[in-house]
Amino acid sequence: MTLSRSGNKMITMAALLCLSMGLANAEPSSPSHAVHGTGSGDVFATVGTEKISMREFEAAYQAGIRKRFYHGKIPEDQLAAFRREISQTIIDRTLLLQEARKRGIQADEKFVLSELKNYEARYSKMKGWGEHKEQILLGLKSALEEQSVLDLFEAQIKSPKNLSDSQVKEFYRENPQLFTTPEQIRVSLILLKVDPASSPEVWQAAQDEAKDIKSRLDNGAEFSQLARIHSGDPSASNGGDMGFVHSGMLSPSAQRVVDDLKAGEVSVPVSMLRGVAIFRLEEKREKRLNEFAAVSERAKRLLERKVSEQAWVDLKSELRSRVKVSINSAAL
Repeated sequence: MTLSRSGNKMITMAALLCLSMGLANAEPSSPSHAVHGTGSGDVFATVGTEKISMREFEAAYQAGIRKRFYHGKIPEDQLAAFRREISQTIIDRTLLLQEARKRGIQADEKFVLSELKNYEARYSKMKGWGEHKEQILLGLKSALEEQSVLDLFEAQIKSPKNLSDSQVKEFYRENPQLFTTPEQIRVSLILLKVDPASSPEVWQAAQDEAKDIKSRLDNGAEFSQLARIHSGDPSASNGGDMGFVHSGMLSPSAQRVVDDLKAGEVSVPVSMLRGVAIFRLEEKREKRLNEFAAVSERAKRLLERKVSEQAWVDLKSELRSRVKVSINSAAL
């Protein structure tokens, strides 16, 4: 598992603040950002010739927990997997930074300065800011420069590729589910609203009224007219017509009722969370595959995204196989 780019950035900044602030307990001479080239006992991993400190790993790990888990409490059975996830994230970040620098990618200084101003405005009132301001800003500047390099590198790798019409058509043929309009049904509803906390007698009265309405419908009464008179649903103003809906728009219990109907049929009264309901299935449209001409632009955008994302994944895989990485097993 790997974290998304936004998650990666969030962990980096949160971890950096932990490192820079030192939770107000850091030694004045302690490093202000990710520590590389530290002693072997403090090394979390070595990536090529670059060392990543245990301190950086633990800060990223704690920041990741706060972001991912409620109240910062990680379930015991997920702890080992999450530490491995953070480990891979840090290593991938280091590999990508090394490669980006080899390719001569430089940080966007305007972005860095703008973000520094934002962070200073945001955190200047935090405890310990005045005492550690210089080292905090130094650490933030370093991390923001790294993030800028990574963002520019990712944009370069994911830049739009020239795709042929045949490639787009092949993608369309191989992924029909992406271009299929799902089944749609047009439904009308009469809802006799009942407060869920109401007594059994109130619910029974609603059931009795619904049975009477169903009997009138069976004898030729107009559904739309009775909906306007009796229904408490917003669709009442349209004669109960809810328009076309697709799977997932109705509640599971309502969907089960409607699934058993044929066009023109009216359901028996059904107790729902909001009251007692009567449904009529007006029309059903079968799912259909859209013609390529109608979705060609969307197909191209989806394929471009897929190719771009795969290029980024392939790059990370290549770097992992090319660069020697050793991890301190005690950290995991």
